[in-house]
Amino acid sequence: MDNGWNMAAYMGVRASRELEVVSHNLANASTAGFKRELLNNWQLSPPAERPEVQSYVDVRSRDLEQGSIHETGKDTDLALQGPGYFKIQTPQGIRYTRNGNFTLSTDYQLVTPQGDTVMGKNGPITLNALDKDFSFDAEGGVHLDKNLGEQIMVVDFPNPQDLRPQGQNYLVAGPGAGEEQEAPTTRILQGNVEESNVDLTSESINLIDIQRRYEAYLKVLETFANTDNKSVQDIGQQT
Repeated sequence: MDNGWNMAAYMGVRASRELEVVSHNLANASTAGFKRELLNNWQLSPPAERPEVQSYVDVRSRDLEQGSIHETGKDTDLALQGPGYFKIQTPQGIRYTRNGNFTLSTDYQLVTPQGDTVMGKNGPITLNALDKDFSFDAEGGVHLDKNLGEQIMVVDFPNPQDLRPQGQNYLVAGPGAGEEQEAPTTRILQGNVEESNVDLTSESINLIDIQRRYEAYLKVLETFANTDNKSVQDIGQQT
């Protein structure tokens, strides 16, 4: 019974983790540039002295598949088509995002909804065109008064899975992400934003399935607990 108890307990914990991931995905289904999270079950190598022992660990990752491009017509909205991230300067340091729902600050800098600065190759992107005429080309070039000026930084990493979420749809580079590098094949689409890649229908079905499995595991654990209690009572009556 110990093996059955342990397996049911593990599967219940796993279902709880799956529920957390799916709920997080559904909560961010309308967040621009959001990448849905996955819960992977990895098998660990058994110890040499006990090759029959099988161990598993749950590892969270992100689905980096491109989200749909949605046209907004807003001049400061930018969508990334291809891999990579916008580079953002925040009070806490450099962060990364695919949410291109930008706006202009009072001093004409391109900023995120939180007021953080969008970075170019030579510093913050400033759109102080004399005739208020600015545009972005597909390579990230910034055109002011019909002249090419700064270029928006779009960067990627050797291991983007080690970019770690840190509030407000930002990511921070973990030690395993590697050095940031330019993403030369990625295109910037002005007047558009990238939608979340969460499939609402699929995630909703997953949520229902996980809830049912979680309830089933709880019932199994309850059955084991009742059996153990009965065994203890029987032993007590015999002594």
